[in-house]
Amino acid sequence: MKPKLPRWAWAVSLLTMLLLAPGQAFAQVDPGTAERLLRKSGLWAQLDGVAAQVRQGLVEAVAQGGRAPEPADAERLAAAASAAYAADRLRGVALRGVAQSLDPRQVKALFDWYDAPTGVRMTRLEEAAAADRRDSDAVIADGQARLQAMSAERQARLEALLQASGAIDATVSMTLNTVAGARQGLASMLPPGEGPTPEATRALLAQQLPQLRPAFEQMLRPVMAAIYAEATDAQLADYTAFLRSPAGQHLNDLLQRVMDEAFLDAATELGRRLAPASGQPV
Repeated sequence: MKPKLPRWAWAVSLLTMLLLAPGQAFAQVDPGTAERLLRKSGLWAQLDGVAAQVRQGLVEAVAQGGRAPEPADAERLAAAASAAYAADRLRGVALRGVAQSLDPRQVKALFDWYDAPTGVRMTRLEEAAAADRRDSDAVIADGQARLQAMSAERQARLEALLQASGAIDATVSMTLNTVAGARQGLASMLPPGEGPTPEATRALLAQQLPQLRPAFEQMLRPVMAAIYAEATDAQLADYTAFLRSPAGQHLNDLLQRVMDEAFLDAATELGRRLAPASGQPV
């Protein structure tokens, strides 16, 4: 059975397709170089769709109880998500992190990849996936059908790409940060003694961890099949080789770290905006 994940988790999984685990910090590069790299990597454009996906996910989460939210509540949810996950806000965190920690020794290799035909092609496919407004179940069903129809060799190439990207662990990490930030953001606005404590939040997340990784792994395989459906076998192999290279690993290490920070900050802000202040809506 395919996992049923909330839309905010779906947004995280798409965003982290290129991300790996945290790495080492290096010397700074100028902000212009950092922004150019973020644009060429596709991350700059991909961040445009996060707020919309989180907005819809919040509305769906409220509606899971059997009723749609009241118009005023839906408007409040939408406003909070739009502000907390605004593209400019997320981009600002990413830009600062990349400028501060990108290894200048890897810059040439990174731009060589993103300027090459295969690098351009893969970025365009990922940007198109980030802009896809289909329901997550529809995308997963599409990818699952493609997986079942493709050869074992093609499946192996996609699996190699998935493992090289580190997207599974990165998605889990960012999901945990999102949940922790939202819960602690809400708790920070409640009277002392009310709401989840940081210890309770960590305990809850630790309980969920064994189920999260297999669920995301199961979901990401058909997601990748859908995203890279138009990529050739040679392009998949070249992309995997890039992700395994020193430059590719360094960039993904760095993007994982800065996006962890961005999503934790955004989730905390979301929690603050959703929490009532003196009994009044935010």
